[in-house]
Amino acid sequence: MSTEGNQLAQPPFSYPIDDDTPYLQHFDGKFTSVFVALNPFLKLPDHPPFKNGDPVPDSARQEALKLGDSSGVSWQEITELCGFTFVHQVNRALRLTGSKRISTKYASQLETDHMLEVCAAQSIYPPDEGYSSPLLELALGRFAQDAGCDRLISAGPFGISPEEIQIAALQDRQSEHGCVELWAEDKSLYCAIYIDFHYHLICQTDESLRLAKPEDYFEGFYADTTTNDFWGIGGFSGSEQI
Repeated sequence: MSTEGNQLAQPPFSYPIDDDTPYLQHFDGKFTSVFVALNPFLKLPDHPPFKNGDPVPDSARQEALKLGDSSGVSWQEITELCGFTFVHQVNRALRLTGSKRISTKYASQLETDHMLEVCAAQSIYPPDEGYSSPLLELALGRFAQDAGCDRLISAGPFGISPEEIQIAALQDRQSEHGCVELWAEDKSLYCAIYIDFHYHLICQTDESLRLAKPEDYFEGFYADTTTNDFWGIGGFSGSEQI
């Protein structure tokens, strides 16, 4: 259902513009917690191997949606399969897929190549950058419902084309929405993924956090005062938490 009027023409929040801006600083005064929710990988043996630079095929996403959590592979599992030491290495490896938005001094082509080889051998698709995986979207539906929402405002990158979405639609196994930005009308909850990254920020007020804690629904970690878009890549901010 499309929104009406002008009150929802622009989202009330935005993803940080600068990579080095700490999340908690950016959302100070609006939210008390920011949780970094990691987009699950997908294990789908009946589909062709992932090719770097290509999005996950629609057929694979639809099958993952129907299979649910049984098709999911966590970043911790990928860390172990690849022989990495820290989960933050998965984040760094993913940054050389898709748009490849990472500075040469921070990138590791060896880690990326190794991760993709492991994924191909194991029939695993890395998550697409810039929007939710089917499994994270299902989790978003459960999470938002428990946080007291019966509907949210959904928008594309940078808040474009906002519209109302019923929570039930996020839990529909027949179709997905590829969520980019979601927020509650009462401004108690905001979820967003940046176009070049592979994780969502789940931002909550104290009251929302009391109703539903993101660690019960998503793999990830709470941002501390230094966590920004360079977590696990530049100064390894936040990596010690996962």
